[in-house]
Amino acid sequence: MRAFSRCLGVLAFGLLAATARAEMPEPPLLGDYITATRALYPLRVQGWEAIGEKRYEQQELGVSVRYQDSRQPDRWMDLYLYPAGVVFDPVFERAFQQGVDEIVQIARGRNAGEVRLGESRTFETAPVGGQDMLGAMAVKARSFAMEVPMREKRYRSALAMTVRDLYFIKVRYSVEADSTSDDEVQRQAEAFLAGFAADVRVLNTGRCRQVLQVRGMPNGDARPDTVLASTHEGREDEMWIADDAVYLRPAVIARKDQAETLRQEAQAVRDLLRGRCVAPDAMEITVPDGMREIRFEYRLPADRTDGTTPRLRSPRSGLG
Repeated sequence: MRAFSRCLGVLAFGLLAATARAEMPEPPLLGDYITATRALYPLRVQGWEAIGEKRYEQQELGVSVRYQDSRQPDRWMDLYLYPAGVVFDPVFERAFQQGVDEIVQIARGRNAGEVRLGESRTFETAPVGGQDMLGAMAVKARSFAMEVPMREKRYRSALAMTVRDLYFIKVRYSVEADSTSDDEVQRQAEAFLAGFAADVRVLNTGRCRQVLQVRGMPNGDARPDTVLASTHEGREDEMWIADDAVYLRPAVIARKDQAETLRQEAQAVRDLLRGRCVAPDAMEITVPDGMREIRFEYRLPADRTDGTTPRLRSPRSGLG
């Protein structure tokens, strides 16, 4: 895309803005930023077969799918898909560490014996659009392994986690400790997550699909607080990109073709920073063979809060 090639040097100010906003609360997610989601997920990932699906009563907890190893039926992985909103790597790293801390706390709370912690690490998955543009802000998939006592045996347990299209994807995998190593259980969870993330398709609609309007830069070059990023600093074609608008110089706005080209470039940057969404009619697609569909609809409650419990804390942290 021409917009991406022109905007690779885009985020001199923008990454600072994105970093600052990574520390700020996101707007209400359910029923506002995302009003509906359609997820198509694979029934088979490498040698693992989907054998069950569970939707949680609290919408923000999403869905879990259990996959069984077709080669060793006594082994399974539990995969969780639940809404994240806009997440950059600094926030994702904290979310992942919170998940690790919860698992460790649960394991130690059993008082069944020593809990031995392994290492957290990042790992490669298929790149997503615009990842190079985000640089250090792009989400890096992470995993963790530990050894825990449970039911008079010891188990090695792995957590692997990433984000795709405004949704967290999390995998939990546990096997008897004497049958594998930390590295192997971690590697299997990573490979499964990478395969799932490459095949899953998540379509969202809602305020996340905001179409940018063109506005003139205010006098004095004072940037509105809503600006997410800026491009072409100091040039005539400088742009300030907000959630709902791109600010251009009046002389550029007068040249309609140039203004529209810049608006499209700004839209690409905004969609990258704020999540890709589609129009409601684009949600209707055929479910391919080997895939299963699940739909979510989110509505704000009457008091106009987002209606959620904290999205990163859930009862899904136990060994599976």
